[in-house]
Amino acid sequence: MRRLLLLLTLCGPAALASTTSDPWPGVPVLTRLFVLPSSRADSQRLIRALDLTVAQVRELQRLAGSERAYAQAARDLNTPAARALNVKLAAMNAEKDRKVRRLLGRDYDRFRSWVRTWWQSQVRQAQGG
Repeated sequence: MRRLLLLLTLCGPAALASTTSDPWPGVPVLTRLFVLPSSRADSQRLIRALDLTVAQVRELQRLAGSERAYAQAARDLNTPAARALNVKLAAMNAEKDRKVRRLLGRDYDRFRSWVRTWWQSQVRQAQGG
């Protein structure tokens, strides 16, 4: 139940429902992997699976910080401000995807596959399965 609440807090119920199979780039995946202590083991599995370099890990951590900043900014907004932030968030997600694609190069598809598999397991665990 705590995982479901955490998923809902990070993404919102609509985002969770619409991203059950593929959360990237609309869900703060990097935040979950590189910021939250509960996902430290998962981030280490990703690093090993893709054989990421120290520089790649640092860049993913930096991008996770950007995700987190946007998520925190969205918490206490009124409706017009939320709409404006949604526009900025869409642009940030597109830019994040572009940067990760450039950073990982030919490993980008493996990253996406790993994230989809990992996310599906997170959702199943959150739902008590």
